[in-house]
Amino acid sequence: MMTRKEILKVVISVLIAALTALAAGLGLTSCNVTRSITTRSEAWQKGDTSVVIQTKTVETYDASKKL
Repeated sequence: MMTRKEILKVVISVLIAALTALAAGLGLTSCNVTRSITTRSEAWQKGDTSVVIQTKTVETYDASKKL
């Protein structure tokens, strides 16, 4: 037969595990990711004239957990 102290330890362990799972579930409800890619190309010409071609791509991903 388990003593009262052992039962209390088991109950506390179960409560801590349940609260940890709940906190993890609520804390991981959304995720935002942004990736930026920049490509630059320079072509110099005669004199003081220069040409710069620059492209930038920004990708955004938003995810949320439905409760």
